[in-house]
Amino acid sequence: MKIACFLLAATLAAIPQCSAFSTNSVLPTRRHVSAPSSLQLKADEQYDGDDRHSPKCELSRRTALSTTFAIIATTASPFLHPIVSNAQDSKGKVVVYGGSGYVGAHACSLLTQQGYAVTSISRSSPETQLARSKSILGTSLSNVDYISLDAGKASLDDLSASMKDATAVISCVGLSPGSQNQKDGNGLVNSRIAQAAKAAGVPKIVYIGVSSTLANGPAKFLLGDYFSGKATAEKSVTSEFGGKNSLIIKPAIIAGGPPGEIRPPGPPGVKAVDVTAVARAAVSGAVGDLIGVIDGNEAIEAL
Repeated sequence: MKIACFLLAATLAAIPQCSAFSTNSVLPTRRHVSAPSSLQLKADEQYDGDDRHSPKCELSRRTALSTTFAIIATTASPFLHPIVSNAQDSKGKVVVYGGSGYVGAHACSLLTQQGYAVTSISRSSPETQLARSKSILGTSLSNVDYISLDAGKASLDDLSASMKDATAVISCVGLSPGSQNQKDGNGLVNSRIAQAAKAAGVPKIVYIGVSSTLANGPAKFLLGDYFSGKATAEKSVTSEFGGKNSLIIKPAIIAGGPPGEIRPPGPPGVKAVDVTAVARAAVSGAVGDLIGVIDGNEAIEAL
């Protein structure tokens, strides 16, 4: 019993908790580039959910100058007050499900800094989302459009309408491990988001999953429904959008957490990834710089 409790406590910290419930030169082609061995890039394969296949990721070409400025902008001061943007003047509209959560708030901040119009969707009220985002970032994202919509209960038509004219969707939606209905709360809900995004004609989607190392480790015996839900969501994203129009990011432990939330220590020997690294990867997928699957914290940090 003590061992089981320890594994459960360790796993709760190790699993990303993103919940909506509760950088760009114009180039005609893409090319494959070398990357750290942990990525093992493969050009034409699609993620099939089988951990025996290596993580895959494809990067688009960017000029050295624009990349340098992008890195400076997103790493030197991630909490700078964002550039005011709107749908008419912006580079495009990005919808972030769970945009007031830990990863989602950072993604919204980075997107607005880069000149994108951002819509955050959660079942929480707009006022609650704004306050929660401010508590995470230390500043208000007053130019983000906050919408209250329950992705688990709304009709597919309503979900599609919320994504009208979006150039990309990022889903950080998910229930915490051990929560009631954690299988459908992670799987079915994200499957519905993917289906609605496809129906709305959204060209790209990004989903925050969970690392294969955790999903295939001892924790699966305690939290099988949680991991099953995550796997269902990943397969739905790939099924609806294919590997060329989607990005699945699979972090393990994410360092820190929202203010006031106390998380138990993660499994020994597992290094946490900074939340801004996960958010930057999500934004890169939304703007079309990354596609495929990024599995594990080392692969995320190597980007």
